[in-house]
Amino acid sequence: MGGSSSSHSRKRKFHGNRYTIISTVISHHPKNMDLYILNSSTVSKNASVCSDQPQATKIGIDILKKGGNAADAAVATMAAVTVLEPLSCGIGGDCHSTFYRNKDKVVLSVNGSGRTGMQSTLDKVRAAGIKDPMARECANHGLWVSVPGAIAGMVSVVKHFGSGKLSLQEILDPAAKLAEEGVPIPYKHAMMWDTCQNTFRHSTNAEDLLIDGKTPAPGDIIYAPKLAKVFRDVAESGVEAFYGGRTAENIAKAVQGNGGVLTAEDMHNHLLDPPNPNPIEPLSVEFRGFRIWEMRPNTMGIVALVAFNVLKAYDLKVLGHNSAEYIHLLAEATKHAYLESWEFLCDPKCCSKQVQELLTEEFAQKIRNKIDPNRAYKADVQFMGSNTSYVAAVDPEGNGCSFICSVSSNFGTGIIPDDCGFVLHDRAKSMSIEEDSTNVFGPNKLPLHSIIPAIVTEVATGDLMAVLGHVGRWMQPQGHLQVLLNMIIFGMDPQVALNQPRFFVGDPRPYIAYKGSLQGVCLEGGIDTALVPLLESKGHNCRYFSGYKREVFGKGHVIARSKLFDPSSASRSSKSWWAGADPRSDGCAMGF
Repeated sequence: MGGSSSSHSRKRKFHGNRYTIISTVISHHPKNMDLYILNSSTVSKNASVCSDQPQATKIGIDILKKGGNAADAAVATMAAVTVLEPLSCGIGGDCHSTFYRNKDKVVLSVNGSGRTGMQSTLDKVRAAGIKDPMARECANHGLWVSVPGAIAGMVSVVKHFGSGKLSLQEILDPAAKLAEEGVPIPYKHAMMWDTCQNTFRHSTNAEDLLIDGKTPAPGDIIYAPKLAKVFRDVAESGVEAFYGGRTAENIAKAVQGNGGVLTAEDMHNHLLDPPNPNPIEPLSVEFRGFRIWEMRPNTMGIVALVAFNVLKAYDLKVLGHNSAEYIHLLAEATKHAYLESWEFLCDPKCCSKQVQELLTEEFAQKIRNKIDPNRAYKADVQFMGSNTSYVAAVDPEGNGCSFICSVSSNFGTGIIPDDCGFVLHDRAKSMSIEEDSTNVFGPNKLPLHSIIPAIVTEVATGDLMAVLGHVGRWMQPQGHLQVLLNMIIFGMDPQVALNQPRFFVGDPRPYIAYKGSLQGVCLEGGIDTALVPLLESKGHNCRYFSGYKREVFGKGHVIARSKLFDPSSASRSSKSWWAGADPRSDGCAMGF
């Protein structure tokens, strides 16, 4: 974990209604770092894979050892995770990926979003009597199913970023075998499976996710032969096997049977007019000598970048990790980042402004001028829940793949099509029913996406420094912010950074959408409870979460070079990969 050093201290300074901007010095691990260690980073010489499930991570490692690269491994790993975690991710949802290509130090992304159907109109929502898309009684409605883009996204990642040494069949075969031969479900996910089962119980094919009518208990072996067949069909015949023929027809039939309007033609059209037929360069900002890369809208990556751009001028080290002042400053930067990015969080064709204008120094200073060190800014915005799974992979050639897949809410709509074995997501629920919104519900549109796979490079060299992601509703950009600051500013290695207690700006309840939701600050067990009155005196509405309720803080995985968190290691451990898996999941990091 590198060496530790004493951290210098300086007085906190405030001036008027703004923080005084002072330079920061990046130091190594804090003196009290050992207090936070739950487990250690996995350090590897050549390559590494992280995911929510050990059995899936092992599949990614096997793909690398067969000659596949980071993209091949990430897709194989995520395909396996979909078998183990249908609550969080699946091929009935969407995926996104960001890839670092070492040979020319290029960062590119593939947007695996699916569009709404051609008949998806706001009038249809009104005719269904829906006044609040996030109301519990509307959770399973078929109108929320946009075209599932995950399969097309996976195939695109392999096509554009893969090694070319392995066939799609070799990459998807391990997941198909898990589904056919059965796989035991780990403790944490089994608990969530049970808690959220009412979401899919209404489906005529609910038995696909049950064992003798019951959800799998920890250690129970789940079989998914229908899902296995879909994987094998895609492996043999390509994306047409999913977006055409019987599978597409079954998806359309299931959606329409639950009040939706998606058609088999909409499914087929996804191949004719995908949202991003070719990889594009993601957005980025420079922060403390590193460049942080996030995907463009319709994703929320811009929120994280705006916050980093604002915070780069503050002396974060002197505030103290997870102090009241630190939490307040990050909460305010996060809040303003959401508010300023709000109209950009939509299908890019629906916003007339250029998203790059949010990433200028002038714009960052504009936000800094709004931050009061003594008072929380009152903000009105609406949130909704989601669930996701993330995979990180790096290979012996120095490539990195950041890959994320989601069915949005837990088990999505809970709609399970015939002969498919997977749930359909509810991503279109994240669209607005306000006519003046850039993200208003409508036909042939990409819905707002919370899932954001990230990459970090070194500015001076262009070298890959980290592959990371963080899942969990609107915690995702906040997780990127907090975990990376733990590493870059406070010198924590990936596992220590992930072990830290977090805070979440917003309301934790997935079915609640109400004005003023950004006033809430949720604190995770481990953060000093004495901070609550200090934060509330500044105007934050605080809630404290521990135990299984920690889900609100999401979970993430990181693979990084030590130079990111320990600059003095350049001549020592900088050629190793340090990997951390979030202890809030059943996650696992492996390497060789």
